[in-house]
Amino acid sequence: MNVVMTQNLGNSHSDASQPDAMPALFSDEPDDMCRCTRCKLPYQADKSTSSLRLTYCSFLCELGDLGFSMQGLEHMQRDESKAPKPEELPEPAPAD
Repeated sequence: MNVVMTQNLGNSHSDASQPDAMPALFSDEPDDMCRCTRCKLPYQADKSTSSLRLTYCSFLCELGDLGFSMQGLEHMQRDESKAPKPEELPEPAPAD
């Protein structure tokens, strides 16, 4: 529901330089609202569940857009089973 408050200035005639209605005093989208990069919906950054609060409205938008979450990236550990062992590494070539 959009609520638009206008102020009547008592002028009964229409002037081309003045608009008929004053701009809305209350907006549907306040200045503190951000717009999600993925879903384009307005949201409040302090209520976002994403680690990147000023970019995504939720953890799901962050995960869907990046393919991973920043929190998951922070806690990621290297898989040592796939890393080459030092004895398997080739010998460095001598410098000429």
